[in-house]
Amino acid sequence: MFTLDRDSILGHPRLQFLHDVVPISEHLDNIEKFINLCFVDDGWTVVQHRRVIALRSTDEQRLSSAFKASLYLGKYKDMANTDRFLRSMVSAGHSYEPIRGETVLFLFIGIGKPVYDHMVTYTVGRPTRIAGGQRANVPWGFELPVEARNPAEYEEELERIRRVIRLAKEDRAEQMQAARAKLPVGYIMPPFLLEFSEEALIKTVFRQRLFERGAQGATVDVVTDMLECCLRVDPAKWQVLIDYHGPHVQQWEKSMRTLQKERYRLEDLASLMGLSVEEALEKDLYQLILDSVGKLPPSMWER
Repeated sequence: MFTLDRDSILGHPRLQFLHDVVPISEHLDNIEKFINLCFVDDGWTVVQHRRVIALRSTDEQRLSSAFKASLYLGKYKDMANTDRFLRSMVSAGHSYEPIRGETVLFLFIGIGKPVYDHMVTYTVGRPTRIAGGQRANVPWGFELPVEARNPAEYEEELERIRRVIRLAKEDRAEQMQAARAKLPVGYIMPPFLLEFSEEALIKTVFRQRLFERGAQGATVDVVTDMLECCLRVDPAKWQVLIDYHGPHVQQWEKSMRTLQKERYRLEDLASLMGLSVEEALEKDLYQLILDSVGKLPPSMWER
């Protein structure tokens, strides 16, 4: 039985919900009910991390990718070996064909329009998105930007959203597809679905919006939730994928370029870290390199 964690959504410090014009609690009750009916009762493992719910992971037991990896490698005697793809293909830098057709279906609740736009951009061949392109569904409220320095400056935005809903739904003076032009950029989208291939998640979505610095703050929060959902569904698979594609890869590339350019010796790295050569010799060399010459510059959001 799946229980929707409402507090992590409704209690989010940057979200302001319009409970007076949108029956949000009733909507959440129905969503929880039908997640159980349509996914949990059908055998899928549903997990939630804050504002993101992973409804369905097609390779949850890794048996599909195990079978495809075995065919790819011509190994026919042990085709249910769920470690073969990770240990024999990912670690060797070979094709990601075994997970290319495997997908994770995410439900997003309490997400601002800017984050939705970012996520749609990075879906590959998106088979699901918000119904009707926001022509019929009403916004749920307003999301304050992570980078906002003066929150009071955004108080009027909630009233703007309220007026749009009344204009289209209560007064029926305008169609929603017309009235939406009056919405502020940061309105909260109604719940929406996006489905990603696992290959796109690890190589594109997580890399460009999480592992590489520079993504907008709210997007980082949501993509972090997506990654946490994946780790809860299959920690072994996603930890290996992170090991080979995670944020340390960018640090290592930065280290490589710096070492190639500067031709540092061990004593130079020790000096950069304020250590003696003897102390540096006691350190893990990989971590010493990352800490000394692998530091990444601050992103535009951190300056």
